[in-house]
Amino acid sequence: MSTRIPRTWYMVIGAAILVAVLMAGCATPSGQVPVTTQATPAATTPPATPAATPVVTTAPTAQTTVATTPPVTTTTAAPTTPSPPPAVAVTLQNFEFIPASVTVPKGTTVTWTNQDSAPHTIVSDATPLFALGAIFMSPSLGQGQKFSFTFNNEGTYLYHCGIHPFMKGTVTVT
Repeated sequence: MSTRIPRTWYMVIGAAILVAVLMAGCATPSGQVPVTTQATPAATTPPATPAATPVVTTAPTAQTTVATTPPVTTTTAAPTTPSPPPAVAVTLQNFEFIPASVTVPKGTTVTWTNQDSAPHTIVSDATPLFALGAIFMSPSLGQGQKFSFTFNNEGTYLYHCGIHPFMKGTVTVT
């Protein structure tokens, strides 16, 4: 007995695969609306008689109905990033900090601007928590020069001018 497969079996297997592929292509994917086809019966005439009467046949017509649904629109809000707190300005004028005390939310940048002709510095007072030194300290600022510091931690920050220690100010961070 031969173990050889006859050629007709290859053709049968190939035809079965072709039918399976075609049937899979006819399936309706999920989420789509099926298409309905309705055939109109063909009009026919009675059988022809031997006379010279022409035979008329009408081809069947197909009516295709496609159900459509409006597209689904989804909107997603862009993630909002909180805007940074506004900058706060303090002026050094007539040997004073103006305003001498400010209250700001956490993350606020305070900018000091020297309007005096004399040089000034901004130096935080040492506290027990930061006994090793100042939290912030500016270089010597000439007239028109600025120094900025961003307060990222809550608390009360006392500061003074390192050149003129009688000039004092406070920043309270909430």
